[in-house]
Parts: sequence; C-alpha cells; structure tokens
Amino acid sequence: MGNMSNSLPPGCARFVLSPEFVEIETNSIPIHYMQRILLLLLLTTSVSYGQSGRSQASAMATTLLSGQDSALHLFEQALEYIQRNPFKKDISWDSLIATSREQLSAATSVRDAHTVINQCLQQVQGAHSFVMPARHAALYHNDTAQLKRIPALKELVGAMSAEMIDQGIGYISVPWISSSDPAVCALIADSLQSLIGHLAKQGATRWIIDLRKNIGGNCWPMLAGIGPLLGNGVCGYFVRKARVTDIRYREGAALHNNTTMCKVSNPVTLTDQQRQQIVVLTGPKTSSSGEILALAFKGMPQVRLMGEPTAGLTTANTTYDLFDGSTLVVTICQEADRTGRICEGKIVPDDIIKSDPLKEEDVVKANALMWLQSN
Repeated sequence: MGNMSNSLPPGCARFVLSPEFVEIETNSIPIHYMQRILLLLLLTTSVSYGQSGRSQASAMATTLLSGQDSALHLFEQALEYIQRNPFKKDISWDSLIATSREQLSAATSVRDAHTVINQCLQQVQGAHSFVMPARHAALYHNDTAQLKRIPALKELVGAMSAEMIDQGIGYISVPWISSSDPAVCALIADSLQSLIGHLAKQGATRWIIDLRKNIGGNCWPMLAGIGPLLGNGVCGYFVRKARVTDIRYREGAALHNNTTMCKVSNPVTLTDQQRQQIVVLTGPKTSSSGEILALAFKGMPQVRLMGEPTAGLTTANTTYDLFDGSTLVVTICQEADRTGRICEGKIVPDDIIKSDPLKEEDVVKANALMWLQSN
C-alpha cells in the first residue's frame, strides 16, 4: 500500500464494477469561474445523506456477537465471497481454511479476523484485494449516519487543477476519487467537464492529462469527467475468463456495457479539431482507477504516454459489505485497453522520463509541452 495517499483511506485506490459483471487549484482560469465550481462542491457535499440502514445493520450485528465468535463469523462471511471469486489458480482451500481457523482460535475481536482475511486474500487474490475497515468504508460510502458528520470534500477527492500552459495547450490534473456516493461522483465529473469546456473556449486544441497523483478510487466519475477528450465509443474492456465487457463513454456518461455508472448534468462536446493531440502523464503513484484512465487513452491516435511506469494494479474489483461495517474488496477480472490488449501489471509509457526531485522544474510536464509544441 506504499502508493496510498494520507488523504485516501488505505485500500481505497480501487474501482468497482457494475453488478451485472459479478456472479481545485488553477493559474489561468478566472477566479469567479472557480468560485462557482467550489460553491457547487460545498452545496452538494452539505446535502449528502448517509446510509442509515447500512449503519444500523452493522451496529445490530456487532451487538449480537463479540470476541472470538464475531471474528469467526466475519471470517466465514468473507470466505464465502472469496471462494466465489478465486483469482489465482491451484489454491489449497482445505489447508488455507484450516490454518485461518486455527489462527482465529485465539481471536478477541473482529480486528483479528481482518488480519486473517487479508492474509487469505494475498494467497487467493493478490495485492489488489483487501478488507476496508469500517471507518474507511463509511467514508467511501458517504455513510454520514455511521460517521456522525459530513465528510470534508478533501477527504473524498484529490486536488484538481487546470490551466492554459501555452497557446492552444491545456493542462488538467485528474484527481483520485474515494467515494461511491452518486452525488459526489456526479459533482466531480461535472467539475472536470466544466474545466475542459472552459479551456476549450480559451482555445485549447492540444492537451496534457496528468495522472501522476491519481492513486485510484472510483473510475466512473473520472471517465465521465474526462470523456470529452476520450470521445464517444469503447475505451477499454474488463476480461474475466471467457467473458468480456466493455467500458465506454457516450455523450456525458461513463458506461459499463449498457449500464450508466456516472453521468454529467451538462455534457461538453469537443470536435476533432479541439483535441488534436494528447499527452497523458503517468508515474509510480498512478494506480488502479488511475491506470484504467491511462488505458482508456492508450491506443488512441495522436496520444502519447509520458513519465514513469504505473503502480501495476491493473485489475478490477467488486465489493461486499461485511456484518461489522467493513467492506471486502475482491479482484474479479483483468483490464484491457481499447484495442483489446490485456494489461499485465504496470503500464509502461511511450517515453520514460524520470522526475528529478532536485529540480524545481517539472521535467515530465516540460517534456510533454515540448512534444506538443513540436507536433
């Protein structure tokens, strides 16, 4: 979990598939424009509501069981979901289960079960599966009844920035998004599209999309927000054994097959002339959903990836709520780019350019600018 930001709950650098698959800072944008976006952010966040049913169920279940019984019960619940979705082959289930139950014989709380479940997930699933503790799950689901407060926006979304960095060249940084709340997701997608639209009105026809700080979260608002630069159509695939489903953008909406996962309120449309060339910046912190966004651009004409290889969490997850309020995050499939090529591990950019922490200048961004200026 070395790529996790302190602002993002551990393990939230993930994105979740639709159920059908499973068995702001800126230098050149006028301040009044950003004030309208920020006001919208504050208003939307202030009216978000919690998932009281989820909290009540968690509290009731925790009251009914305690100590070793609660730990064993939680393990058995998680085990059922894990066995439905084995990602690795040749698993010795009998040995794994026996060892886990033996470890839990001395358990005193559900926290002990979390440790054992995570150990099982490492053997059966790999690094992209984990138990999200109840306090982080409540934040991710915007469960204000459990949190007993309204989360600050900075707890749910990374920094978003946009600027014109040269004549005809727009820059936008796409943030991590640690929320499954529909209102929050729509809000961020709207904000991204508004920034793109504003830069296009300023004359941007070539673009730098910065994913270097995008450690993941929910991919759908990212895809919906950056959609005008992707254009309508399929931009990637999820692959599970013989089953393939597509990821697409269409007129303001990010879709998994034909299921709308996130949609903006006022879609921005760019002509081909307004998106002539695109450079996507990646780095070791570009993770999970950040990587699916990079894959969405990979293979497009006049698109170049620059920077450093990504984190390598190029698999897709689904989630299951556990009785103690925690969430089980389970890997269920691989990802492929728009050409159908399955990504195995890290995404290696077309041009590998290492950042130099000793220099004030952003070397990667500077190289992207030079490439766009010369093409």
